[in-house]
Amino acid sequence: MTWMILADGAEQHLPPGTEQPQYTIEAIAHQLAIINRFTGATRRPYSVAEHSLLCADLADVAGCTPVVQLCCLMHDAHEIVTGDASSPVKWELGQAWGSFESRHARALRAHFGLQCAFTGARATIRHIDLVALATERRDLVPWDPLRHMPWPVLDTPGREVPPAADVDLRRAAREQMHWTEWRDAFLKRYEQLGARVDAQARRWREARA
Repeated sequence: MTWMILADGAEQHLPPGTEQPQYTIEAIAHQLAIINRFTGATRRPYSVAEHSLLCADLADVAGCTPVVQLCCLMHDAHEIVTGDASSPVKWELGQAWGSFESRHARALRAHFGLQCAFTGARATIRHIDLVALATERRDLVPWDPLRHMPWPVLDTPGREVPPAADVDLRRAAREQMHWTEWRDAFLKRYEQLGARVDAQARRWREARA
């Protein structure tokens, strides 16, 4: 049996099993605020927590329900265990990576009661994730269309994914934020969205009573 230690001191077994500790949102926020996207190949430090908050923002602007916004915020939470491997690395590893990542993603989403919402909104969450990726490539990644190959997930003719026009990841306010501020922002958004989801569920139950 193999395991790792999370930021809150819990032992996380690989693969997840019935003996698993309870995931905590505090450990998730802490670790995602430290894990870099694109294996650090960005113009500034850019964490999975900031990416997750961007996805939640995009879902909000798109008019998604609070539960879908919460799913967007939590869509990469399993990376506290798996790490954030770049997509080309995932493709190279193939099925071994896919199986490893999906087991931990399902376990974490089930723990937070989000698995059904993830399944129902999979296409929406995926599209928002790609818009975030396109925005990150435009603002943070040293990608040049005249020099570099296109990215199939963003640049396939007829299925291009444009970046968000009203987001600028190069803003000084973003660049100057400390990792602990991204951690706290992630926690605050989780609490806000969780409260909205609970209130919506209460209203639904009362309407059916």
